[in-house]
Amino acid sequence: MTSRLARGFFHRDLSVLDTEKLLQEKNIPGSFLVRPSRSKTDAYVLSVRLANDEITHIRIQRTNEGFELGQKQECFSTLYDMIDHYRRNAGELIDKNNQVIELTTPILAKMPTFEKYYHGAISHLQVMSILNKCEQNGTFLVRDSETTPGDYVICVKSSDNIANIKIKYSNGRWFLDGKGRQEQIDHFRSLDDLIHFYLKHNILVGMNGVAFRLVQPCTSNWFYARDIHQRCEYLSKLTSSQRGQKTGFTLEFELLNQQTESQSLAYHKKHGEKQENRIRNRFKNILPYDETRIILKNYPITDYMNGNHVRTHYEGIGREYIATQGPLPATVNDFWHMVQQELVKCIVMITREVEGLKNKCARYWPDLHTTKQYGTITVENKNETNYGPPQIWHKTSRASRALPSSSQQLLKDDDCCFRLRKLRITTGDRRTWDIFHWQYLAWGDHDSPLTSNQRDNDQLGILLEFFERIAQINSIGMNMDMSPMIVHCSAGIGRSGATIAIDTIFNKIRTNGLDIEIDIPNLVKQIRSQRSDATIGVKRNTLFDELGQKFTDEEFDQLCFDYGLELNDIEPLPDSNGNDVEYKIEIPANRYDILYLERLSLALKIFL
Repeated sequence: MTSRLARGFFHRDLSVLDTEKLLQEKNIPGSFLVRPSRSKTDAYVLSVRLANDEITHIRIQRTNEGFELGQKQECFSTLYDMIDHYRRNAGELIDKNNQVIELTTPILAKMPTFEKYYHGAISHLQVMSILNKCEQNGTFLVRDSETTPGDYVICVKSSDNIANIKIKYSNGRWFLDGKGRQEQIDHFRSLDDLIHFYLKHNILVGMNGVAFRLVQPCTSNWFYARDIHQRCEYLSKLTSSQRGQKTGFTLEFELLNQQTESQSLAYHKKHGEKQENRIRNRFKNILPYDETRIILKNYPITDYMNGNHVRTHYEGIGREYIATQGPLPATVNDFWHMVQQELVKCIVMITREVEGLKNKCARYWPDLHTTKQYGTITVENKNETNYGPPQIWHKTSRASRALPSSSQQLLKDDDCCFRLRKLRITTGDRRTWDIFHWQYLAWGDHDSPLTSNQRDNDQLGILLEFFERIAQINSIGMNMDMSPMIVHCSAGIGRSGATIAIDTIFNKIRTNGLDIEIDIPNLVKQIRSQRSDATIGVKRNTLFDELGQKFTDEEFDQLCFDYGLELNDIEPLPDSNGNDVEYKIEIPANRYDILYLERLSLALKIFL
């Protein structure tokens, strides 16, 4: 559990009745929170739901030495240290009735703001680590106070140290703890009002009388899953920038792209560049990192595969994927050797074989109820189940949908949302097992799921149903967690990366519920560090399809400028009639990632 989650238990303003209501609603033995005592100053109350569903309240006293439960009890320097100690040492916390109290799950408090300058309950050492990486003096963040629960601290980088200015909260008003200075008379209705005031007026006074300027926030991208609605609303707001107004989504991922562009220089692609391996790359500029590439073993033809191991790690949850390109006709046997080598039991295909008259992926499985040989491996297509057509989803609750299967009607790809195949693999040494092969058909190349076939909530419902069904199948005794999930689209980067990100977050929510911390940009960094991004070719209007607008040439030129696209790098590709209908644009994972990650946040909003 991260420190923010472990420290999120303090509720600044909560009555006894509200406390007991929260603990009853949580309905988890050992769930707990801490709040200020309303009957005694410098005291707090630890409220815990017991195994018998009763709720007990334990007083915590603050002394000159720290925090303690009473006389002859151990004293802790911070409230966080105390709670952490009793969580780690079950059996030591005993109430007045001599009953052992177990602390399991913190009831997380409401965040004081969704502004990205707020970093939550992080430690002073973490602040030092974060701000020391920032170059600009005046860069700041806000964190929870370690010594005074319910207060906050502005941490500002200066030329020689980091200044800490405490923010007090009392009777619904926010103000600086100026120890009698003029700043203390400036009261604000919210934390945001206070911060924006001092940003605008460009001055703060520290505890030692030294003046500090707030220049720019050091941003944080985390949020609790339960707050996805508010998070989306916040990131949807337009913010002024040097290149005009942009949403928080856009700014967040522009920064992400800047950070990962330099990160990618630390990795190598020498194996993909070898002459003998070039024919095995679908795109000459999309190559696997050497550090995480799939190495085919005991395979006389080649050891090369355009694919990478991708491991995503959250607290308590580890999951492994293989992100790879869609097989070429010449690499189908290589693909199946990888499947048997890695003992794969689940394949997720996020493409059609042909999209817009372009070959996106060679068919690497046999027709229904037939068997085919791929090198030394035999594959049987035992069953196919189709989910769709799209109109079935309209105005239908997710709980009551009836989706036709292949046994009811045979659906064409254009009428099918996604498809599940059950394939049986038999290896050369006679080992055999079943593989679930999922194919999502409603997500076009260079699009977000929202710009393919259906729109908005209907399309999101299809996407979410797809991931829910994958999770259901994976949990039915197949021991999926012990083998990697293969994810591929055509190139194995855009749609594949989005799929891995969505699946990782959904699995985290299913495992731990909504009281979890999510940081989408950091998750994407983690994925990108294992599977490279590259230049992509996109249709001129498709790049901005999710905006649902038509663009004039002038508007298109402006949008290219807004997203850092050099117009002299845009090369028109004529169609068969000589018309310029498609453009090849040099995009260093720029707008492309904004598309799928913005939609990921919206997908989570519907999911929750």
